Amino acid sequence: MQRGACCEAAASIARVRWNLLLATVAASWGFVSVIVAGLELSGEALVFWRCLLATLSLPLLLLALRRLESLRLGSHRGRVLALGLLLALHWVLFFATVKRSSVAVAILTVYTAPIFVAVLAPLVLGERRSRIGLLALVISAPGLALIALGGEEGSSADPVSVALGLGAALTYALLIIGVKTVTNHVSPFMLAFWQYVIVTAVLAPFVLGAGRGLPNAEEWPYVALLGLVLTGGMGALYVWNLRHVTAQAAGLLAYLEPVSASFLAWAILGQTLGWQVALGGAAVLAGGTLVVLYEAADAPSPEAPAFGTAERPALRMSE
Repeated sequence: MQRGACCEAAASIARVRWNLLLATVAASWGFVSVIVAGLELSGEALVFWRCLLATLSLPLLLLALRRLESLRLGSHRGRVLALGLLLALHWVLFFATVKRSSVAVAILTVYTAPIFVAVLAPLVLGERRSRIGLLALVISAPGLALIALGGEEGSSADPVSVALGLGAALTYALLIIGVKTVTNHVSPFMLAFWQYVIVTAVLAPFVLGAGRGLPNAEEWPYVALLGLVLTGGMGALYVWNLRHVTAQAAGLLAYLEPVSASFLAWAILGQTLGWQVALGGAAVLAGGTLVVLYEAADAPSPEAPAFGTAERPALRMSE
């Protein structure tokens, strides 16, 4: 009995560790909004440069680790390329929502993604329906609404902008589920790399052919931080960590990104932090805490590669 209790305690600690790591990655992406707010480049240009720099940085990292071959597409190339197109479509829909309506409407519609994940994950991935996730959603969703509406007055939305936002939410949910279907069989670096390659190729004609698409000397350090660290490094870490958490937990913990962005904008940019953001942020953090502490971990298959692909054994990231 003592041995069983020890195993259960170890499993509980591992569950909290994986969920906390994913929460940390989601919170770190709050810096993205701060960088975007401080630069004059368009959203499309920033996405283009962040993905291009991430595309360039990952091969250099793997070359230093002598694992460059792990970027080679294997037997799952069709799914990997499809996920890249899906990521590009998600960002296009998100920016279209912002342009047609407002950031508030975009946040409120795009972050309905956990609802889509909660519906689809049990059907596609065989995950059990999470009672903890449902409770966290009930607590966090109103908090997110407060943050969005408190940050922008007079927001309006027509049926088209709502449809675009829901399309962005659905594609985000499908991205989480799609990555979960392949992440145990491919290198997270390979998956992230090819996604960024495809997004860069899709956005290049729109960015290079319209207005100022090149950062100036003062903007380059922030664009480099956005691409090399927050996209290249954190993106690969996010994909790898999805092996160990449920899709429903990943969807809910994404709520930490807009909360982090709001508080970082207050701390760094001096933007006003109203009572709606403070109260909404507390609700989202409460829901996230429930997920981190109590949502079950998703055990990866033992052969899941960290650097290489499933076709041959490879060094694990945790070693």
